[in-house]
Amino acid sequence: MKIFSRAIIMAAVMSMTLTLSAFAGDAPSGVSIESSGADITVSWSEPDFDGVDKYQVQILKKSSSSTGNDTTYKTITTDSDETSVDVTVTQKGYFRARVRARDVNNKWHDWSEKTDTVTVKSEDVGKGTGSGGTSTVVYTQNYTGGNASYNLNGTTYNTMTWGPTAGNLANTGLTTLSDPTAMNPTTNGVYSSSSSVVNSMKVVANTYAHDGWQFENNGMWYLNPDGTYPVSTWKEIDGEFYHFNPSGYLEVNTWVLESNQKWRYVGADAKMSKGWKQILGKWYYFSLASGELQGPGLITVDGKYYYIDRDGARVENSIVGGYYYGADGALTNG
Repeated sequence: MKIFSRAIIMAAVMSMTLTLSAFAGDAPSGVSIESSGADITVSWSEPDFDGVDKYQVQILKKSSSSTGNDTTYKTITTDSDETSVDVTVTQKGYFRARVRARDVNNKWHDWSEKTDTVTVKSEDVGKGTGSGGTSTVVYTQNYTGGNASYNLNGTTYNTMTWGPTAGNLANTGLTTLSDPTAMNPTTNGVYSSSSSVVNSMKVVANTYAHDGWQFENNGMWYLNPDGTYPVSTWKEIDGEFYHFNPSGYLEVNTWVLESNQKWRYVGADAKMSKGWKQILGKWYYFSLASGELQGPGLITVDGKYYYIDRDGARVENSIVGGYYYGADGALTNG
């Protein structure tokens, strides 16, 4: 009986050991923090599990009280191929960091242990150099105070505190479908619009480590070198066109109605669609030059004729006006 009891205890201990081992690599390891003045770099090693999709880095400011809790200074989300971030802080104090990973099932795993602290002094603030050798982006010019907006040379800028927070400010000038009988590819009447009035907002009283793409829990947005970011508009980036919603976030899988009542589309890769594209089982053709949806009616593509219906999609296996359009949508008896 004693031998049997001892075997049960050993099995339980081994089970606990295996369980702990299974979670040993749940959090990123080797998390460290370094500083040069107000420039902070947080680095880490990959956790020991497959399927990492994103990392989240929290920059924490240590409480001035020995019994107080840390406060979150900034949270940054990065892609799975990045194992470091650069941040320029705008406050003096003691800072430390922690990191966690998200898997492809959108589950956030455990936070790492907090790093040691680094010290930022008053004389350091505002002297950061940013990452990649680019000057830190500090936008306070033209700021008039308050939490509303101001207009400068015909452009409306918001004066909110962080990131894309334009809200209803960017909803003016949005295009609506003026003719209810016009071609409409949307299945539920939900679409985005390009604004004819406001196409950029300005972040102010903030410091960003770099311009370009910014990553947040709410989505991606793009910070221009002059401190503005696009809203309700298209922007060409590295040769591709992307559309941003009224809050400034990147759009995907979205129809976009232009002021000339023409339609464009951004797919899962967020790029403006051109040429043939299948959307929800239907085929649409977008101009190779402008990205505008072609139709309705008869169009020619690569020497073949296609008929575009009122929903913007090509007809297939159908007779229209006495002409038959086959399985590939091309006219077969013209």
